[in-house]
Amino acid sequence: MSYVRTPTEPYKTLTERMRHLAAGTKYDSCNQSAVCHAFAPDGRCIQLYKTLLTNYCSGECTYCPNRCERDIPRVSLSSDEIVKITWSFYRKNAVEGLFLSSGVIGDAENTSEKQLEVARKLRTQGFQGYIHMRLMPGIPKYLLEEIADVANKFGINAETTSNINYSEICPNFDYKNDVLQRLKWTKELIIKKRKEVEYGDRIIGANDTQFVVGAADESDQEIIHTVNRFMDKYDLRRPYFMSFDPVRGTPLEHNIPSPKWREVRLYQTSYLLKDYGLKAKDLDEIYTEKGFLKNEDPKVLLAQCNRDMFPIDINNATLQELLLVPGIGPVSASRIVQSRPVNNEQELVRMGVVITRARPYIKIRGLCQTNLSTFMEVCS
Repeated sequence: MSYVRTPTEPYKTLTERMRHLAAGTKYDSCNQSAVCHAFAPDGRCIQLYKTLLTNYCSGECTYCPNRCERDIPRVSLSSDEIVKITWSFYRKNAVEGLFLSSGVIGDAENTSEKQLEVARKLRTQGFQGYIHMRLMPGIPKYLLEEIADVANKFGINAETTSNINYSEICPNFDYKNDVLQRLKWTKELIIKKRKEVEYGDRIIGANDTQFVVGAADESDQEIIHTVNRFMDKYDLRRPYFMSFDPVRGTPLEHNIPSPKWREVRLYQTSYLLKDYGLKAKDLDEIYTEKGFLKNEDPKVLLAQCNRDMFPIDINNATLQELLLVPGIGPVSASRIVQSRPVNNEQELVRMGVVITRARPYIKIRGLCQTNLSTFMEVCS
């Protein structure tokens, strides 16, 4: 694919086009800059050059700054340009790979072919870096299979929680077929590729997706239950949340923006599912009557709703009970179980416990480190 300027399109330099296309990935799993991050299975953070192929788009997504009817500068990068830029950053150790998305170029098949072209050129030239492909809803299965041969990570954005919500904000696509079916195929391909690829040859990232928080009317409770369902059904490992921010010239330009803290609280709540072994139903009591999270740590809210189980004895509690204590995470909980008996707070601190948060909820050798009135005050 070469960059062709239309007769009405003013000339833009490579740097100008790079800037436009980095900004155009606002709703693609990362922030509005030329660099984003992925996470390896071992938790290592991988820095990626982030770009769209083009911000031309035939889609009519009501929240998107690149929707077809919006009057904005339209630019593209050719596959050769993206390959050259990626190599340049990679050789300078500025990035470890590429995150590639795109506007819809006619249809999902045509767009995916052009994304695949970029990845194949990189691999043909010996590129060993990380390639994360954000794919189009409705991508044909044969192209998804070919992309799985060259990419480390690939996936579809769900954007919202139901067919009704999706039809309102993404009217060009069908939620059940274009999104959920593709999430299922992605899960199956990840399992297959992890069996085929020998350890160390190529990282195969877990299934992921993204929700645009606040573009539709779904509650936080509905989002978390959807995440839980996706984890069970599609082996979803990491959900991304992007706060809706109204864009001038779109149908939702007068809608209220979603507060950034809501995105943060959704991440924290999703970690309770992903890393702490909780289920969505275990968290139903922490929401407001309308199903929204408060701007408070969801783990603390959960502890407040279960006051009768605290304080717990550090030396007798099960691993799952320890994980419910604010200030104790999966790593520190495992260290506690392996190192017991624990004699004092200093030992807990060395294990990674945030003792100022955990203190009201624990006993050490049968003794509480704070009195009942202080505990109730913290929990109120």
